[in-house]
Amino acid sequence: MPKRETKAKPAAPVAPTPPPAPPPTVAEPTVAAPDGRKVVDGYEVLKVVEYSTTSPKGPLTIDRIVKLLGWETEKQYQERKVAENPGTKPEHWLYGEEFHCRNVAGEKVRCRYNANNRPFDEKWCEQLVHTVLYGQWAGPHTIPGGTVNGETVRISRYGYVLSGQHQMTAAKLADEQLAKDRAAGLDHAAAPKYPAWAKCGQVFLETIVVTGMSEDPRVLMTVDYCKPRSAADVFYTSDRFRDSTSPQRKELCRMLATATDTLWTRTKALGYRTHPEVVAFLDRHASLLAAVEHLFAENNEDDGRRVTRLRISPGQAAAIMYLMAASPTLPEDSDVYRNMEPPTEKGIDLGAWDRAEAFWSLLVGDLEWEPVREALNRLRETVPDGEANQGLGGRVQEKLAILAKAWERWKDHNPAAGPAFDDSDIAPGGFFELAYSDKDEQGRDLPPGQVALIDDNDFGGIDCPPSLSSGGGTARRQKDAAPEPPPPTPEALKKLYEEADERRRQAGMTDHQRAKEARARQ
Repeated sequence: MPKRETKAKPAAPVAPTPPPAPPPTVAEPTVAAPDGRKVVDGYEVLKVVEYSTTSPKGPLTIDRIVKLLGWETEKQYQERKVAENPGTKPEHWLYGEEFHCRNVAGEKVRCRYNANNRPFDEKWCEQLVHTVLYGQWAGPHTIPGGTVNGETVRISRYGYVLSGQHQMTAAKLADEQLAKDRAAGLDHAAAPKYPAWAKCGQVFLETIVVTGMSEDPRVLMTVDYCKPRSAADVFYTSDRFRDSTSPQRKELCRMLATATDTLWTRTKALGYRTHPEVVAFLDRHASLLAAVEHLFAENNEDDGRRVTRLRISPGQAAAIMYLMAASPTLPEDSDVYRNMEPPTEKGIDLGAWDRAEAFWSLLVGDLEWEPVREALNRLRETVPDGEANQGLGGRVQEKLAILAKAWERWKDHNPAAGPAFDDSDIAPGGFFELAYSDKDEQGRDLPPGQVALIDDNDFGGIDCPPSLSSGGGTARRQKDAAPEPPPPTPEALKKLYEEADERRRQAGMTDHQRAKEARARQ
């Protein structure tokens, strides 16, 4: 009989071998720093906490800021040291030249817990004070529904400020300024000078605080290790020029940043040129965007960068185009514009917009404008001690002086009279020849080999070229004029503004209105 086959029994399942247990976590010992400092309670490990009006912690108050910085005036320091050292006098404990900043009252201040930070930048802090006071520091308080801006205050495990000295100092100084203005009656409920703080007793800061950071030099060397944002970067992150390609947007935003900066300078805009203020300035002069787009089109790569080829900044050209368009603004209306709080496009007569657009289109491409282009190009060959080619080598002010001459002749030129420019304009002694002097603005001899440009580059209207504020050009001709009257009161300003509106209605602005409506439809 054949043997019956027996089937092998299946092997019993075996449980997988568990991985080895991880080594136990050992907290870093809270050893003292080399100089004997102890780790602050609660700062043993890294913590990141939001301080805002919508966070559990609330905003970073002035009292908290004072404690974090170790803020101490010279008087407070003297009182503390005299108490700690009986028998000494206040004059034994002076700050001298070693201090962090001066407060609003002019007192010297030291920050005891700011020793390992980078040098304090007073100018940057002044800009931040302005930003905080006018509600431009982003957070849920200033932007309802928004968030903090992500900026941080960084504190070491030993309680020292590693980053954030400027924003905290700015908040403290802003609070002092707010209190001072309120005491003087300059900030009251009926007309608050600082609307963002109208319902607040004190200034505060909305930010993120990081505590427990190491003070290892390898850590400190990368604190704040980031590229600061330029105005062009700020514009690029906005909704402007979204229909353009990425390379085009980069170029347009760079142009817009330069144009805004130039227009700010040429109109003598007041205040600190912070990013929020620059954006607000652009919002109040929105037609500058159209000027940038026009110059971008005239300087396109396919046509050979015709503006750049003249060695003119396209962004600066856009600002000059705006000033040309605003040249019909009457002197009295220009004063009204400059006294507005803040100045806006509403106070400007942009009636020469079409003419200004045409100026730049003709300058870069029309054959009859070759004398203007040649006058600009010849500037490169000039030298201060040249007899037939005296000049400064084609500096910006020289180029603008040529453009101002061209604009002055062409803005009212009648085409029926023939070409606006010809070769005689670039001949010796011709229309485009610039004048120079070997004297400075006070009439003193300049060093050998140096000359100063005499010609203005004033485009009229709201333009305030350097010559009008430096004492040269037009200002020199007006030095014997009567002193300027004091700024008008708000009531007088309102009346002047209404009169300016009426003059514009009577004169008509149909040309600009058509251009503006066309741009709005695009």
